[in-house]
Amino acid sequence: MTIAGVESTIPASGSAETAKPGELGRDDFLNLLVTQLQHQDPLNPMDSTDFTAQLAQFSSLEQLSNMNGQLEEMAHSQAAFASSQAVGYIGHTVLSEGSDFAHDGEADAALAFELEAPAHNVYLSIYDATGGFVSSFECGSKAAGRQTAPWDGKDSDGNPMPPGDYRFDAMAVSAGGEELGVRALSSGRVDGVAFADGQAVLKIGRREVAMKDVIEVIRPASTPSEK
Repeated sequence: MTIAGVESTIPASGSAETAKPGELGRDDFLNLLVTQLQHQDPLNPMDSTDFTAQLAQFSSLEQLSNMNGQLEEMAHSQAAFASSQAVGYIGHTVLSEGSDFAHDGEADAALAFELEAPAHNVYLSIYDATGGFVSSFECGSKAAGRQTAPWDGKDSDGNPMPPGDYRFDAMAVSAGGEELGVRALSSGRVDGVAFADGQAVLKIGRREVAMKDVIEVIRPASTPSEK
């Protein structure tokens, strides 16, 4: 009586209690092995080579089960560490990938973007939260790298726009008229942290920014009492 192919049915946790119907857990495997020894023919006992192979198989499964448990614990620890890091961003200004920005209705909004090469001209288009067109303008030549351009907060007819959430599209061209790669960037102060599906996201106004999209974190200016 041999026990073959059991390794494909052992659950990741390695316990019989968590095994699905029709699957063998670690305890099931051991019970079968003991039962096999109890009911073997005394006149024709199990070959020692087969028995040793089955013990080695069980030992390997045990080690894999323990390794899976350790990996799960490590994943939980990393998630907890990432969550603690996210909470530490509260009150800081972060720069992230994205074209969303908030307009306060008063000061000019600084639109940030990154150019892959020097641009002869950069064209920016503004849209409101519903996707409606607001205005577009040129901001002239810009060097390669991270750049900013101000939007005066007005629509194409010169009317002031109310406070709210907006987004922008950027297009850049070289001196020869070729379109260049440009990446829109977004900045804002982190007001809180939300957790969804075990992942932490930063809350910036009405926006949520994933930790993986954060490019830079800017510490708030210290007050005189903190110096």
